[in-house]
Amino acid sequence: MNSALAMGTLQVGMSSAAGTIATVLGILLAAGLLIYLYVAHRKGQAREAARQRLESNLDRRTQELADAERLFDAERQASEQQLRLLLRELTHRSKNLLAVIQAIARQTARQTATVDEFLDRFGARLHAIGLSHDLLVADDWHGASLRMLVEQQLEGHMDGQTDGSAARVEIEGEDVVLKPEAVHNLGMALHELTANAEKYGSLSRPAGAVHVGWQVCEDEKTLTLTWEERGGPEVQVPSRSGFGRAMIEDIVGKALSGKVALSFPVEGVRCEIVIPSSLITSRG
Repeated sequence: MNSALAMGTLQVGMSSAAGTIATVLGILLAAGLLIYLYVAHRKGQAREAARQRLESNLDRRTQELADAERLFDAERQASEQQLRLLLRELTHRSKNLLAVIQAIARQTARQTATVDEFLDRFGARLHAIGLSHDLLVADDWHGASLRMLVEQQLEGHMDGQTDGSAARVEIEGEDVVLKPEAVHNLGMALHELTANAEKYGSLSRPAGAVHVGWQVCEDEKTLTLTWEERGGPEVQVPSRSGFGRAMIEDIVGKALSGKVALSFPVEGVRCEIVIPSSLITSRG
């Protein structure tokens, strides 16, 4: 009897323990499943967030590329437009310059007796045009300094003026930057005045000198440049108008929409050139 009771008690205990173990295992399995589902959910959220970031970055990069392409197209179109304008302006200026050179060649040929004389004079005039062109190129064709233009044409007579000797060239005036058309035409006028002074005027003698001055008149909106010679041979009014005089009085004056007054007092040639201040791009 006692043996049967003990056996029953043992069986009940084992059954209770098995039930407890099963319950614990069920709980652990449920907890593991919950943990797995939670981890899988978090990983899914992380993957979704990563995908959204990638898509956002891709959209942003695509937009940046589209913006960059539009900007590049706009810059390219602007550059092409600027290039077309520059080519058109270059063609226009080249045609004008060729017309001037052609006129210089014809007039020089009419007033020279030999080929060598023609080549000398024509070459000197082309050199003067080239000097003005160099000044313009140095400043990207925006203009050139009037003082540098005057110094350039009279450079051969300005050496040694700091050694105490009397100045052969005096330049006076507030520096201004002239537009390209003014630079070319004033350069030609200064060349003709210089060449005449070297051959017949004040620069043909050691004691001779030239004063070049200019001033801007605010009221009349003009710039007046004055060329005055002194210390040279007595001046006589020329009996005929040569190419240099025609160049200064007619071509330069008309090209600059200004006035030119060339006079021949006994003490030295005097030339006054008045041009609109609209041909000045900056001052000082």
